[in-house]
Amino acid sequence: MHPVPQNGPTARNTPARRRHRPVLALCAGAALVLGAQLVTAVSPGMTAAASCPASLQALVDTAPAGAVVTAPACTYRETVTIGKPLTLRGYGATISGKDTAGTTARAAWVIVNASDVTVEGFAMRDANNAAQTGAVKVKAGISRFTLRACDLAYAAGANVSIGVANRSVIEDCAIHHAGQLGVHMGGDSTNGQGNVVRNNRIYANNTAGFDPGWEAGGLKATRQTGLLMEGNEVYDTAGPGLWCDINCRNITVRGNRVHDNSHSGIFFEISDGATITGNAVWRNGFGFTPWGWGAGILVSSSSNANVYGNTVAWNADGIAVISQNRGDPAWNSVTGNYVHDNTIVLSPRSGDTSDMIALGWLQDWAGVMFNTSSNNRGASNVYWIGSPEPDWARFGWNGHVDTLAALNATPGEEAGRYLTTAERDQRLAAVGIPQSGSTSPAPRPDRRAIAGAVMVGAALVVATLFLARRGARARSRSAREST
Repeated sequence: MHPVPQNGPTARNTPARRRHRPVLALCAGAALVLGAQLVTAVSPGMTAAASCPASLQALVDTAPAGAVVTAPACTYRETVTIGKPLTLRGYGATISGKDTAGTTARAAWVIVNASDVTVEGFAMRDANNAAQTGAVKVKAGISRFTLRACDLAYAAGANVSIGVANRSVIEDCAIHHAGQLGVHMGGDSTNGQGNVVRNNRIYANNTAGFDPGWEAGGLKATRQTGLLMEGNEVYDTAGPGLWCDINCRNITVRGNRVHDNSHSGIFFEISDGATITGNAVWRNGFGFTPWGWGAGILVSSSSNANVYGNTVAWNADGIAVISQNRGDPAWNSVTGNYVHDNTIVLSPRSGDTSDMIALGWLQDWAGVMFNTSSNNRGASNVYWIGSPEPDWARFGWNGHVDTLAALNATPGEEAGRYLTTAERDQRLAAVGIPQSGSTSPAPRPDRRAIAGAVMVGAALVVATLFLARRGARARSRSAREST
């Protein structure tokens, strides 16, 4: 949550590889109902279920600790609670919060009360959970929970919450269309150690219109130590993309693609210690543009953020480091931030009258940001800006700075230079960012339609195999009878 500035420049799924029989590898998790029978594609050593079980919870309860429980490809209208170490697989299966009448009747899909639990392969849909809670949630203090290759959507609050777990992982999931947040990671100052969020698509969240200045967007984490956010694509969300707020310590935000979110793309707030590197960040921030709040990468009232090697293009602002009086000495001491070796591309957008700050070191009170001993600094950033200088508030260091030469004369930048248009295009192409700031993203394939087509085709393969096997058995029986 961030206050409004008081003064200063203003104006504006791939599952883990497993061994399968050659044909069945094409249709893992597919199912086809033939009469009253459910035929499922299964791994070697697993038995196809004859029908949908009455309860997924019952399968979990009867399994011994350490078991691998494979759910048939059915829809389960229940909340599943896991109280022992095991792996629950559900490729092709759905856990639904709706009852048979279509009413959303449950607040949780999965509750994890034990360490060393893995849940993978499920689609999970519809939950009436409250804000700041997850429809997949964990007991405080559990460790080594893994949520893998799942598709989570349409929770009223957050789709998943693991902030009070330790050394736990969310990976290879699609996390989308949550009412408030895709991923909630609220910690408790004791837990929240070493968690990982990687290789997920997190998109189209905050469908209920929660206030992004409070808590909404793609992912919001608090009180996390050693959090890794890596390789995610975060987009089309009403709010920030990836946000670590309130006593996050020694986090890493690396190799993510963050674009087309209404607020800042990557946001590190009232925290200490971050490595933010190798991210491609574009077309963020136009839902909240005053001062530097629309930055692609935003460090707010925080210390020891190392921001380098990022490509930040076509956002409302480029990179901003902000110092405000937040009422706590730890947060007010904005020191040790280093912004260097980034590519920053900025161009005015029609109708946007905000400051358009490429690199801003911004403070609206008598704080310590600009003290020499605070060691805040920038170096070797390169810029392409679609308007000529001098340009009021193009940069910021202890006030507005109109030219790059003037910024280079401050600790806020050293050896910064402008790119040619050809250099700009080469750098953007290298990381897959559009070469213009157009608000029309390139069309994406409809992955749900593709998945549906694959499932139908796979089911037909399974049915063909089933019928062929049944025919072969009948012919064999007939041959035996004739002899």
